[in-house]
Amino acid sequence: MKRLIIQLWQTSAEEPQLAATPFMMAVAGAAMDMDVEIHALGASVEIFVDDMASRHRGVAPLARPLSAYVDDALRIGVRVYVCSTAMRDRQLDTAHMIEGVSEIIGMVSMLERATEPGVTVLTY
Repeated sequence: MKRLIIQLWQTSAEEPQLAATPFMMAVAGAAMDMDVEIHALGASVEIFVDDMASRHRGVAPLARPLSAYVDDALRIGVRVYVCSTAMRDRQLDTAHMIEGVSEIIGMVSMLERATEPGVTVLTY
């Protein structure tokens, strides 16, 4: 099975228009029977904070809320891993996250997963 890791680095809840495409890619990959993971780094962890109102803002061109794209990815089986450093810097823990966030992992774990044979990494 092909593995796809989508790293969210420049995306954030404050700029939801930057996040729709990576979630559409994740859903497409999962629909193609790829093993898909999203790795959230930096401010992108905020996309998965349960009470972050900006997650529900519409994203062009469909004016569909970013949260709907996230829900689609989770529903189809995309796994989401959030960076432990980004979480700590924002004083967040699993209790703050939406249901479906797979795990909080560190940078070493992210690098190990991203450099395994047969893995394709897309960074947004």
